[in-house]
Amino acid sequence: MKKVFASIAIVALLVGSVSVTGCGKYEEGPSLSLRSKKARVVGEWEVEKVIENGVDKTSDYRTFIASETFEFKKDETFTTSQTLTSLLGGGTESTSGTWAFASDKEQISTSVTENNVTTTTTVTILRLTNKEFWTKEVDGSDTYEYHYKAK
Repeated sequence: MKKVFASIAIVALLVGSVSVTGCGKYEEGPSLSLRSKKARVVGEWEVEKVIENGVDKTSDYRTFIASETFEFKKDETFTTSQTLTSLLGGGTESTSGTWAFASDKEQISTSVTENNVTTTTTVTILRLTNKEFWTKEVDGSDTYEYHYKAK
C-alpha cells in the first residue's frame, strides 16, 4: 500500500511541476492560471505605474493624465477614456478600436481608425493576472512599461 501511495504521490508531483513550469509565458508571471489569457485581459483597467527606461515616471504621467479607463471586451474591441489635466486643456478624450493577441499571445495589438487612417500599436505583455496587466513598449532607444490594475 505504501508503494502505491508513493507512486501516486510521485506522479502527482511530476504532473504538477510540468504544469507549473509549462504555463509561464510572461516575464513577470504568473506561472500558472486557471483562467485563459483572453479571460484575464477582458475587463476594465487603469494605469497604476509608468516606468520609462527603468525610472518611475508615474507622477510625470499624472501631471498630464488625471485618470483613465481602458476596457477590453470579449468581442476583441476596446474603449479608452482619459481625463486630461488643465495642462492639456482639461476635458475627456475617448478612443475605441480592436485588439488581438500577437506573437503566440506574448504581445497584444490595438488598432484605432480615425479619419480613414488606422494606427496599430503592439506591446509585449510582461504580466497578466486577474488584477494586474503589465506591458512593455520600445520606442527608438526608450523603453516604457505600463502597469495596469483592474478597476
